[in-house]
Amino acid sequence: MAHPLERIPGRQIDIQGKTFGYFGGTAYLGLQAHLPFMELFQGCVDTYGMHHGSSRKSNVYLKVYGQSEERLAHWVGSGSCLAMSSGFLAAQLVIQTLLGQGHTLFLAPGTHPALKMNGAQAPASYGELAQGIQDQIDKGGPLPVLLFDTIDHSGKHYPGFGALKSLPLDKIILVADDSHGLGVVGRDGAGCHPALEALGSAKLMVCASLGKGLGVQAGAVFGPREDLDLLRETAFYGGASPASPALMGCLLHGADIYAQRRIKLMDNYARFKELLDRAEYFDHLEGHPTFEFRETSLAKALEERGFIITNFNYPNAQGPLVGRIVLSAHHEPGDIENLAGCLNALMAQGPLGHNA
Repeated sequence: MAHPLERIPGRQIDIQGKTFGYFGGTAYLGLQAHLPFMELFQGCVDTYGMHHGSSRKSNVYLKVYGQSEERLAHWVGSGSCLAMSSGFLAAQLVIQTLLGQGHTLFLAPGTHPALKMNGAQAPASYGELAQGIQDQIDKGGPLPVLLFDTIDHSGKHYPGFGALKSLPLDKIILVADDSHGLGVVGRDGAGCHPALEALGSAKLMVCASLGKGLGVQAGAVFGPREDLDLLRETAFYGGASPASPALMGCLLHGADIYAQRRIKLMDNYARFKELLDRAEYFDHLEGHPTFEFRETSLAKALEERGFIITNFNYPNAQGPLVGRIVLSAHHEPGDIENLAGCLNALMAQGPLGHNA
């Protein structure tokens, strides 16, 4: 059931006069209602402005874009960074450019729609994927490209990326969507770029929405400087309006806030894991604050007891029903304890189904 709200949800939401604990969405650091971050944004509005009505390739430009990109690249550990107004646009910029260069694109099973594109091959299994990539390598020509999500609840990617290690990575370009990893996992929340780089692929490019872990309506591409310089020369990049300069200022000046909020997120995550009696009931990636399940009755039972979680068909009405509990830095210890206690009581009453 969809619930219309008057404002962005925080740790609680009000629906028809009743207050619910909210454990959904993707605002992992809980920045949307975090006063220090809101004050930082307001200061950046005063300094940089809300909107820059110009192309990034214009002869008049704002320095905050380049400065924030340099900071992001240094943090993630990539050679360069390029920012767009959304993660979807950032991914499509990479994909369309690679297709234009004649590369054959492969989608790993379960890949996010942001990476999907007409002309990309979508094998049904990892076995078919490996065979298709090898066939393309044998044909010669431009290197094949593999598109995939870093955070994949099937367990084939983060944290070990075991499915990738069986491929001839030195002959493959990897393009990863790290939208659900950046700001959350990895050293200092730098996401999956360092782990992916260690795999030794022919080339690595990482795309991400910055609206999930970092609370900023923007997207970014991370990769070698020479490749990102080529992206900057495209009409796609030049014709797209940039993200808000005030939000880019938040990325530039918000390092301490991001670090503090991630510490709280990880504290909440550890507390939930400690209190939860049956963690094996959920599809869960160690270190990531999300817990998925397939049993539809659990979401209804939680709502009846005062909790709203992510529970809708994704990415469209024909897609599977996603049930997901999401922990955030905006949750307080009591919120975590109440949710874990409710889940333990529900699962003690009898079987709700199991993901195994």
